[in-house]
Amino acid sequence: MKIWNSFIFSILFMASLSAQNTIIVGTYTNSEKCSSGGIYIFDFDENTFKYNLKYHTENIINPSFVSLSPDKNYLFSVNENGDKSAVTSFSIDEKTGMLIKKDEKKTKGEDPCFLISDDNNVIVANYSGGSINVFKRLENGKLSEVIQNIKFEGAGFNPKRQEKSHIHQVQFTPDHQFVLATDLGLDKIYVFRYNQNGDQPLEKVGEFDAKKGSGPRHIAFDKSGKLIYLVQELSGDLSVLSFNEGKIELIQEETLLSRKVRFNFRVADIHLSNNEKFLYVTNRDDADDISTFKILKDGKVKKIQQIKTTGRNPRNFAISPNNKLVLIANQDTNRINIFNRDIESGELTPTKKSIPVCAPVNVVFYEKGKYFILSIIF
Repeated sequence: MKIWNSFIFSILFMASLSAQNTIIVGTYTNSEKCSSGGIYIFDFDENTFKYNLKYHTENIINPSFVSLSPDKNYLFSVNENGDKSAVTSFSIDEKTGMLIKKDEKKTKGEDPCFLISDDNNVIVANYSGGSINVFKRLENGKLSEVIQNIKFEGAGFNPKRQEKSHIHQVQFTPDHQFVLATDLGLDKIYVFRYNQNGDQPLEKVGEFDAKKGSGPRHIAFDKSGKLIYLVQELSGDLSVLSFNEGKIELIQEETLLSRKVRFNFRVADIHLSNNEKFLYVTNRDDADDISTFKILKDGKVKKIQQIKTTGRNPRNFAISPNNKLVLIANQDTNRINIFNRDIESGELTPTKKSIPVCAPVNVVFYEKGKYFILSIIF
């Protein structure tokens, strides 16, 4: 009879605590002051701020906005290039950090500046074209030709910037039932019912009239889908809006301008913190700052901080996965500047650290897989 002298049973669950992440950067390749290959991929450590360039594309024209597919297997990029504009798809090799080009399709509209995707479609905002394009997602990262082209006509209040429609962003609602589009040129937000499996996925069901001359640029939804935060490039305003079954109503409007900046500004990007307690907005030109707002219980906002981005022409920015950093793409100083973020107060502090990139516009965190180890010893 066999006798067990000892019996050890141990279950160990271990999650990787590494602060190592990957950031993907979209740039302009037509800068006269520096040379950019297009899309850059860096390893980045959230604790030490150390970075390592793993890869960059070649001959990808003006990939100023990039977006990961929901499963993070593919990356989609706009290519701002006038009447030769396109959308490009890539697969991602996690081991090497390389992007493998899968497809490129021409847009039916000039200068795409924003895109979103799900398992079925890629939806693109064409700024100069004043239009929205929908592409079907095919197997292995391939794209169809444009299956739906929605173009908007008219002129806005400001003859220099609003001579025609300028679609600046498209965005899914959290429940995926609607797609909203901001029109900087015509001071509108369009609401589309979304049928992801349809031949014509977008059905316009409403629109919201923003203040004349305000220039709606980017929106951010709260997780409930009942609140929209809108930044308006031309007026320098932040608006809080309610959203209910396609209907939008104004709740609050606050200025993003400090007393020192009243004339030369262009509001850029907006993001909510993960816990939805804080909201951040970048502003360019004489402003070159980022504002922090506290979100109150009723969804309204209160400005608590406004500081310089320590660089010129801050465009898009990203909050790190650990929520302790904000990375801001300063296009004209060719740097992604790194700010510490206080999780409790929401306030930002410059680290004086940065990542050099030619004409950065868009920063996306691509989180590496978290390790789950099960160890059983008998």
